[in-house]
Order: sequence, then structure tokens, then C-alpha cells
Amino acid sequence: MYTPISFALLVTSSLFCQLVTSQTHEPTELHLIHRVVHPDLPVTPWAELGTVTVPSFKSISPTGSAASLSLAESLRDDLAEFSEAVDPNMQGAMYHVAIERLESEGPISSIKACLLPSSTSANVVIHFSATGEPFAIDYSVSPVPQDGICTVTNMGSYPAHNASVVLKSPRMAPLPELRIPPPLTPEGEPVASVPEKSFVQKYWIYMVVVLGALLISGPAEDSPSGDGKGGK
Repeated sequence: MYTPISFALLVTSSLFCQLVTSQTHEPTELHLIHRVVHPDLPVTPWAELGTVTVPSFKSISPTGSAASLSLAESLRDDLAEFSEAVDPNMQGAMYHVAIERLESEGPISSIKACLLPSSTSANVVIHFSATGEPFAIDYSVSPVPQDGICTVTNMGSYPAHNASVVLKSPRMAPLPELRIPPPLTPEGEPVASVPEKSFVQKYWIYMVVVLGALLISGPAEDSPSGDGKGGK
């Protein structure tokens, strides 16, 4: 028979499990924001980049699951304001992409702003924790010079890429291979292994038997010479 307190705890835990299950099964949306910054210029405010539709957490693979990104309607106007505030070809200019959070600052990915004018595509990777919370974001563009050095171009604007999005769930680390600990003496020291016996130590008894048999048998008798008949 349940007491009132235990029944209340049972109901509370049941509601909590249902809430967690619904959060991990129902699709959600993540709002991405972006901005450009330069150490010598005022920081530009965050602007909406787009919305990512996240499927149920159980359907996200550790190797990556594709998702769709809906770009914000004001994206081109925001990029034009970025160009007026910070020229992408300026040394030290950075482009930030983050996951919007109301209660705290979300994870941020940063790349050189000078890589954007000559880029033709973008890629976003969002990493999720074991509880289904996004904890990291990676933003990249291509093509990128192999040496990572930006080429000076006449294009002083930020392109509007319809980036591809990949979602990744946590990957389980391989279990360590544990070895059996060595036996210890009552004093806590490792038990010394018995040294392996040599060939003579292993088979000396057989060698003694063979040697004794040879001594007992004695030397072989010489056969008499000639045919036993005398001659003149």
C-alpha cells in the first residue's frame, strides 16, 4: 500500500520521465544567429541567420544526420549592414555563428571574415550531448586556401549561403582493456615469478639414467682376429 508521500513522488517521477521522453522524441527548432567583429571597431549586434529543424534525438546518428536550414528573410539586409560596419578584407575581422539561447550565451563558431567573399558554400555541424542539448557548433566555408591565408579580393561583401547542416549525437568511447592485477604478498609486494628451469635442470634424471646404463654395460668386446686356424 502506497503512502501519500510515496504516491506523490511516483507521480512526479512519472511526469518527469514523460517530459524527458517527449523532448527527445518531438522535433524542435534551433535558431542560429551571426555577426561580424573587429578588435578596433564597435561590436555589431547579433542578427538572425536562420532556423534549423531538429528531428527526434534518437534519430540523430553519431556519424552525422542531415537537417534543413531555413534562412532568415532579413539575411541579405543584415549582410549588407555587416559590410558597412566591418569590411571582410580587413585584417583581424572575424565572422561569428552561434546557437541562440535566451538564458545564456550559446556556443559560438568563429572563422576569418576574409574567407567569406571568395567562398561558394557553407557547412554547419551541431553537436548534441547525451541529454539531447546542443553544446557546440562548427561553421566552415569552402573553398579555403590550403595555407589558410586570405586572398585580397575586390568583393567587400558577405555572401548569403544556404548552408548544409549536419547534426551529430555523442559517440561512445571504446571500453578500456583491463588486465588482471599481479598477485601480491601479505606485505603488499608483487609475488616474484619462479625462474624458468634450464634444460639440464629439467631432464637431469634422464641423463643420469642413460649415463648409468652406459657405465654398467661396459666397453664393447673386441672380436678375435683370424679364423682360428694355425699356419706355418
